[in-house]
Amino acid sequence: MAALPRLRFGVVWAALWVVAPLLAAEPTAEQAQFFESKIRPILAENCHRCHGEKKQNGKLRLDTAAGLLAGGESGSVITPGQPEKSLLIEAINYASLEMPPDGKLKPDQVKLLTEWVKLGAPWPGSGDIALQPRKGGLVVTDADRQHWSFQPVRRPIVPQLQNTEYRIQNSIDLFVAGKLIEKGLTQSPDADKRHLLRRLSFDLLGLPPTADEIAAFTADPRPDAYERLIDRLLAVPQYGERWGRHWLDIVRFAQSNGYERDSEKPLAWRYRDYVIHALNQDKPYDQFLIEQLAGDELSPITDESLSATGYYRLGIWDDEPDDGKQAKADEFDDIVSTTASAMLGLTLGCARCHDHKFDPLGQEDYYSFTAFFHNIHLYGKMADVVGGGQPVDKEGVFRPLPSGAGETLCVREHDNAPPQSFVLIRGNAHTPGKEVRPRFIEVLGPSPEAMQPKLPEAEGSSPSSRGRRLALARWIVRPENPLTARVAVNRLWQHHFGRGIVPTASDLGHTGMKPTHPELLDFLASELIASDWQLKRMHRQIVSSAAYRQGSSSERGMRNAEQDSVASHSALHAPSSLDPDNTLLWRQNLRRLEAESIRDAVLAASGELNLQMGGRGIFPMLSAEVLAKQSRPGNGWDKSSAAEQARRSVYVFVKRTLGVPLLESFDVASPDTPISERSVTTVAPQALILMNSDFLQQQAAAMARRINRVAESQAAQIAAAYQFALGRQPTASEERVALAFLERETARWSQIKAATPLVAVPAGEQLIDWKQYEGQWKRMDGGGCQVERHQGAKIVREGLQFKNATVEAQVMLQGGGGDAGLILRVTEAASGVNALHAYNINLRKNALRLGKHMDDWRELVSVKATIEPGRWNDVKVQLDGGRIRVWLDGAAEPQIDFTDEKPLPAGSLGFRTFQVDAAVRQIRLRRDREVEDVPMEYSQPAIASMLGASDRALVELCKLILNLNEFIYCD
Repeated sequence: MAALPRLRFGVVWAALWVVAPLLAAEPTAEQAQFFESKIRPILAENCHRCHGEKKQNGKLRLDTAAGLLAGGESGSVITPGQPEKSLLIEAINYASLEMPPDGKLKPDQVKLLTEWVKLGAPWPGSGDIALQPRKGGLVVTDADRQHWSFQPVRRPIVPQLQNTEYRIQNSIDLFVAGKLIEKGLTQSPDADKRHLLRRLSFDLLGLPPTADEIAAFTADPRPDAYERLIDRLLAVPQYGERWGRHWLDIVRFAQSNGYERDSEKPLAWRYRDYVIHALNQDKPYDQFLIEQLAGDELSPITDESLSATGYYRLGIWDDEPDDGKQAKADEFDDIVSTTASAMLGLTLGCARCHDHKFDPLGQEDYYSFTAFFHNIHLYGKMADVVGGGQPVDKEGVFRPLPSGAGETLCVREHDNAPPQSFVLIRGNAHTPGKEVRPRFIEVLGPSPEAMQPKLPEAEGSSPSSRGRRLALARWIVRPENPLTARVAVNRLWQHHFGRGIVPTASDLGHTGMKPTHPELLDFLASELIASDWQLKRMHRQIVSSAAYRQGSSSERGMRNAEQDSVASHSALHAPSSLDPDNTLLWRQNLRRLEAESIRDAVLAASGELNLQMGGRGIFPMLSAEVLAKQSRPGNGWDKSSAAEQARRSVYVFVKRTLGVPLLESFDVASPDTPISERSVTTVAPQALILMNSDFLQQQAAAMARRINRVAESQAAQIAAAYQFALGRQPTASEERVALAFLERETARWSQIKAATPLVAVPAGEQLIDWKQYEGQWKRMDGGGCQVERHQGAKIVREGLQFKNATVEAQVMLQGGGGDAGLILRVTEAASGVNALHAYNINLRKNALRLGKHMDDWRELVSVKATIEPGRWNDVKVQLDGGRIRVWLDGAAEPQIDFTDEKPLPAGSLGFRTFQVDAAVRQIRLRRDREVEDVPMEYSQPAIASMLGASDRALVELCKLILNLNEFIYCD
């Protein structure tokens, strides 16, 4: 029997692999930065004196990669990827040997070394060369300044092309075609209009096009239809969300501090919202950088420029460091390293402990660069006023917005004069060396005079600042700076083609890779500067090119000069052998969607996607197993409504020690370090999470409900499923296979339902801390509980009493014509339909009702409401004496506002159903300022949900379609 179209992860088990020794391979830029900034200082400070160039106790050398791999008298000291099998990790934990012998390393140092070994022990440079700090200081020579990226950006002459067989849309294609001609390669055919729209929509918005949008574009005969499409996509607000996420990767955006407590950085979301808004405005890129580095030094200061300086607060912060002075040096290092890599494409952080091994960057460069920031308040705790009261912001972490619309997380300078700055010997804050002052990086200065900023005050700066950071920012974005524009356009190119013109996007130095098209890079950089740093113009130019519009298939012929030759017959697929990595762009690169786009595309297909923008962020529901990873499970992870949870992934709360499994499994960026290029892995958990996770189950069910609203026959349902997920009609073969699948699955689920009838919960399967009055109650996948339709089934939370409070919960009607909902101020409950004293907040199809139960039911208020079976509804009830207000699905105003002249006394809360299958979850009780989650936990494993057989079959079909190659790849 034929199968459904090939699944992306159908053979994923074959891709399982153990971590290979990375030590022998050249690490990525991020791994090199991690080693140089975190690992080498620990080794140099604690190990090299006994296991270095001059002395090798136990015949062990730890200052070279080769020495580390070779081991010593005790044998191998490291197993890359497996810290539990590494003698080095044993020794620093004092588990067998005790190293260093004069005292155990600090816990954070042990943790860093363990993480390094777990990563595969990446070590930059040759393993055969001892990587020692330079002696005698760094001398920058004219030869150093000849490195390609340190040369000024010069607009190249656009090449002329005589060969008319190449499609030329703009100047970009002339540079690309020139390289193809040199190699004897031809272009690939253009992608068809549907694939091109899908690619462009994901690239610019991170969202799939709708079926209607695809139909409109493919039917548009106008010659400029594609250009119109580009302009339309660049103008919608989802553009800023997509490209803002790329920038947030680079600046290691997070909303928590890290370490064990991992407490929240209040108002960090304002920085994220600033980035998104700035990109949507098409704020000039130079102004975008200036505002982040020195927005508080501009005059006048605006809400945007102040929020932009939240940039300084994004890093990891230890609230209880063992060494406060060293912790401050680490915080400055995080700022300096991120600024240099994100904006200049330099690994300046590698010069913290010694002169850079490969680039002409000395320690003086590093600490002179650091001196620009030395007068800022670093991140700090909020201290309480003596005797109670509002907390005091001692460290200048928060400031009022100039508009008066609240506060923002930002930077602030000390009122006193900037402190002295010193080179720190080996990066140790306790061993200051030569004093330094703020100056620019030497190798980028054409003369000694050009290295010196005009200090102490930069022209046009705010009187409340010293102007140092503004001077640095203006130097970074000056047109003569050879790096900034190159780095910016290379990042744009990287995200449109899957790889930058310089593949190492945050390292344009000697350890980075050379550009594949250097003239094109300089052409784009000069275009950016000439167009007043407008990024949307650059996007438009790149995606308008013929190079971008090519198809991504590698199955095609080659070499126009030889295509008719019999001798070349065996080389039909030679482009992949002549240029296997497609560095010359003879086709577009096939790219998997990023983690956020996969999640957002699933929400779009299900019809649940919520495009609300901005704010603190959302908290997708996480299982108890995921929350258990924290020292205090669930700490700092709030609950969001179902509508909130359906918002775009860029708004998922970024907590350093707790991530969303779906996003993590698909290589979401780590917020612990700047990420210029995400990994793309293929591992078994990806297949498991796309088939079995609660999120995919819920979204597949929502997609099935969406289909059922527009289609009745199975053929129509299949057509709707393909339209919603892929924007096209199924082929005849796909329809035939899907029909057979639905029939088979419907029969299977019918048998399962017949074999396992719903029965009352056995004694071993009980809700903990809830008293059950009739009904067949079952644990629900994803949390909460559900009940089969019954006349008066109810549960009540034991030992809970309240009168005035706010109760929140999510309620779902699943099938039947009755109603179900919360019962509040429960004072009496027993078996029987009317054996209850409580208020009822009941949901019924298309109705919301408030009732009072005093041995019989009496309706108080009934209003129309959009309530559909199978969808979670957010219910919020506020009790204040006799006044009862009810909100549904996050409404701004209550749908019900009623005052009972004879209010019920204090009581408990519960859930009740009458002639309807229903479910409830995420109950929360607020009394005064106290918030209490009311868990619904069972003592035994979950029981399957209660969907009908045909509905369950449609859900399974939706899940399979959401797993197709076609769904999770751009093209």
